[in-house]
Amino acid sequence: MAKLRVGILGFGEAGQSVATGLKKSATAEHPIEISTWDILLPSNEKGAPLKAAADKIGVRTVGSAAELAQASDIILSLVTTEESLVAARQMAPHIVKGTLFLDCNSTSPGMKRDVAKTITAGGGRSVEAAVMDLVPRSQHKVPMLLAGKDAEELIRKLAPYGVDMKSVGDDIGAASTIKMCRSVFMKGLDAILMECMVAAETAGVTDRIVSSLQVTIPEINWPVFIGKKLGGAAQHSGRRAGEMREVATTLRELGLDPTMAEATSRRLQWCADLGMKERAAATRVPGSITEFVDDVRAGLAAQSSAKAAE
Repeated sequence: MAKLRVGILGFGEAGQSVATGLKKSATAEHPIEISTWDILLPSNEKGAPLKAAADKIGVRTVGSAAELAQASDIILSLVTTEESLVAARQMAPHIVKGTLFLDCNSTSPGMKRDVAKTITAGGGRSVEAAVMDLVPRSQHKVPMLLAGKDAEELIRKLAPYGVDMKSVGDDIGAASTIKMCRSVFMKGLDAILMECMVAAETAGVTDRIVSSLQVTIPEINWPVFIGKKLGGAAQHSGRRAGEMREVATTLRELGLDPTMAEATSRRLQWCADLGMKERAAATRVPGSITEFVDDVRAGLAAQSSAKAAE
């Protein structure tokens, strides 16, 4: 049987996770060939780790967007939020007519439609995806909502590999609208817990706050829940801040004032600017309120020292 040729546009954490899952799910009956292109690949410093990861997973790296287009029946766009449309514009002139392009990036419905127009103008067929959970945890089986007139066909092609994809209709933007509205709560909760726990720890009242939450909502193991949420925020606050800026855009498109979305984005960006992701990679991911606040204090101290040295 002919191999399904899948292209991964953007080979960061999400791209590597999806590629790993797809490779493991391939069978003799349903073989797969995965190629990837990332703008960082030509860099000796930043590209080498990506190339090493691709070799380990069994993914072929290519030298350009044009080469990826020629090597793919389906292209999954897994770039950063800010680069979503840029990546589509790079791919569109080279895309093979009829190729399915799945935009998996966390952007507003308006941006999804702009990407779709760009890909369609190049001869491709665009489908949007709203990724509804953490990609590293579920890899290619992460729940996704899809929208676009070719969504069902794309699902059929990837179904043999165990994907969890559901179509919500033909209209591009329908899936991302659901995700963006959900993110007001999910990412807002990250920001609220972050601000609450840093304040509580600073004031020396953390135990009382957590105990009170446990009484009010006993169904949740609050120490464990907060630790996990803060650990995730430490690693992903920069990306999530970008997503929340797209959420704010979505709310404006709906005619609403994005008060909470904008505040959440600022708090998450504050966390990212403290170097929390880099600190987690260099030492350990914070698994408790105390560890998270210790890392916040280290980040604030580093910022203060940098300003003093200017």
